[in-house]
Amino acid sequence: MPIRLNLLAEQQAAEDLRRRDPVKRAIWVAGLIVGVMVIWSGRLQIKLMGAMSEVNRYESQWKKLEPDYNKVTANFEKATDAESKWAALQALATNRFLWAAPLNALQYVIAKVDDVQVLRLNTEQAYAITEGVKPSTNSVGVVNRGRPPTSRERVVFTIDAKDSSKHPGDQIFKLQAVINDYPQFKTNLQKAELMVVSAEQADPRNPARRFVTFTLECRYTEKTR
Repeated sequence: MPIRLNLLAEQQAAEDLRRRDPVKRAIWVAGLIVGVMVIWSGRLQIKLMGAMSEVNRYESQWKKLEPDYNKVTANFEKATDAESKWAALQALATNRFLWAAPLNALQYVIAKVDDVQVLRLNTEQAYAITEGVKPSTNSVGVVNRGRPPTSRERVVFTIDAKDSSKHPGDQIFKLQAVINDYPQFKTNLQKAELMVVSAEQADPRNPARRFVTFTLECRYTEKTR
């Protein structure tokens, strides 16, 4: 039987070993990954350049529109301020407190209570002012409409009177009740409060007749305008 000798077997084995070398395969894989990353990075760079171009285009458009925007914003603030002032004037003209109605009602109230004489009527009308906040625009263009100024109205009238009834002092609470129940005062007054009652004393003009003096404070509900 003939014997075959392969004189290149050693070289072939060495070549096959080189092909199967894991380091070489790792280098090929790493090179492939690096290539993919380079391509991906290039695509991202192209997209970034496109986005920056888009940003520059919008910034250019905004710079052209900004002067008109500032004018519109300034006009809007002026219109808002004018509207708030107009509303305040309307509220003052239509809702301001007038003394004619309560004084007219008071004469009917006094007429319903016998033996009570009004000695003095003191009225007080005061206002507490709160400053407003002007409209403004912050750095990012958000508009703050501001707040208009307000005033809190405080209205009080005080009745100093004399009760000369058969039993001095009995008519005080009747007068107080009539004031609280009268329509003009019932819907507007916060309270009618007895403040002072004097000791019983003789009438200088008629010593046989006795009387007391008293003070009623009538306070209206405070209003903010």
